[in-house]
Amino acid sequence: MSSSTESRPLDLLERVSLWTSAICMTGMTVLMLAEIVLRGVFNSTTEHSDELVGYLLVGVSFLSLALCQSRGAFHRVEMVQMRLGPRGQLVSSLVFNLLSFTYIAITDWYFVQFVMSSYRREAMASTTLATPLWIPESVMIVGA
Repeated sequence: MSSSTESRPLDLLERVSLWTSAICMTGMTVLMLAEIVLRGVFNSTTEHSDELVGYLLVGVSFLSLALCQSRGAFHRVEMVQMRLGPRGQLVSSLVFNLLSFTYIAITDWYFVQFVMSSYRREAMASTTLATPLWIPESVMIVGA
């Protein structure tokens, strides 16, 4: 982690990613605990918690991607990395980062097309909340 005197160009974006992921995770926990208490104690239900927890799970998954990439939290093949010298590790990291960026850029293009299609068709979740699907789908674009 960087010290307070160092300034990384995307530090603010990483912090926003961290906090939004944490808020989504906290929301999931609160909704699940509320559902447990309502069912166990009051024999009632929120009726929407499963849908909302699903949306928050998408939020956690996608909003944390950039942070995980920048902090090196994804799996690496250590057996190969150990055998490379410092220059080889640098080249390996550069190639991996370029491939990751290319993959996400292409995927993000399709996410945009997908969300625009849902928006144009006015697609709604087939639940009592009838959430417009472009809202939770937009999180995929922001996170990617």
